[in-house]
Amino acid sequence: MRILFVESFYGGSHREVADSIREHSRHQIDLVTLSAARWKWRIRAAALEFADSVCVDGYDLIVCTGLLRVADLLMTTRRPSSGTIPPVLLYCHETQLCYPVPDGRRMDIDLGIADIANMLCADSVAFNSSSHRDAFLTEAPRFIERIHASTLSHAVAAIERRSVVCEPGIAPRAWPAATTGGADPAGGTATTDPPIVLWNHRWEFDKNPDAFFHALRAVRARGVRFRLAIAGEHSRRIPDAFDAARAEFGDAIVHYGYAESREEYYALLDAADIVVSTAIQENFGIAVMEAIAAGCAPILPDRLSYPRLIPAAYHSTCLYRSDDELVDLLSGAIEQRLHPPDELVEHARSFSWTHRIVAFDELFERVADGRR
Repeated sequence: MRILFVESFYGGSHREVADSIREHSRHQIDLVTLSAARWKWRIRAAALEFADSVCVDGYDLIVCTGLLRVADLLMTTRRPSSGTIPPVLLYCHETQLCYPVPDGRRMDIDLGIADIANMLCADSVAFNSSSHRDAFLTEAPRFIERIHASTLSHAVAAIERRSVVCEPGIAPRAWPAATTGGADPAGGTATTDPPIVLWNHRWEFDKNPDAFFHALRAVRARGVRFRLAIAGEHSRRIPDAFDAARAEFGDAIVHYGYAESREEYYALLDAADIVVSTAIQENFGIAVMEAIAAGCAPILPDRLSYPRLIPAAYHSTCLYRSDDELVDLLSGAIEQRLHPPDELVEHARSFSWTHRIVAFDELFERVADGRR
């Protein structure tokens, strides 16, 4: 099949997924993109920016993500010679109805409406996790009631009927042996220096860095020694929590800032011992699965996508339900130099794109065949 992949926010996980699908799919994927900037503007105007450059002629399927208006894209794209627009698959990395709003701000109502409109325009809607799908289907009726749009009550059932779950993958690579780490970025040795605690998430409020650094302070107050690697993408405006942490934990920090190359990032993953998430919003968790696949022991909240990503047998040692449990699990993992069980590491590695692409290719074929 020939597939047109329209990515209006080509950065971060959006870029990783688009590039990986194009690289591993058995279908021909033509990718058109806009830079990862001003995401609200992308929702409102990306389709218009694509108008002169996108033609759907000769394609069997259109795949697009949610940071644009699908209806605008279909109305402004150059018409195919057949006169029929191919079926559309909407892939939802995030949805505005499920995204938390910072304190002191209010949700833009029109962005929530764009979510619903996009899903009604698409032939099929794929969420990147079952928890994301469940959260959206729970929040949508509340949103409709909030905006006094009772005539939209049919929308939730229609979206539910056309929605599926298709989890993304992680980049395949030469992983280290499950119970051994790689080169230490600080030049130490794995047996004599404190374990490395890793943050490899975006530097944004929804990843809750305040809770992460608060937990580290509590761990250190117990006399537990650790080293710290702080990676992840960030905008020009760095949250205050990171600058404060850099000064406070400077003697323990072995890495601070965005890893500029994939090789540098993989070296961090391989050297780290424990990966922690304190996120209040995480629809899948690519960064966490990459770290586990590299041999990091995970300490994660018992919410969002994590209970489904982590097999039930490891919930008691990996998932926390309160700030106190986070400190207890993290302290214990550092003191015990905890390694994840080989079965958990192999579970994370099973999300390699060499495996996950099969589900995507089958989904592409079902959506295209459904229209025919």
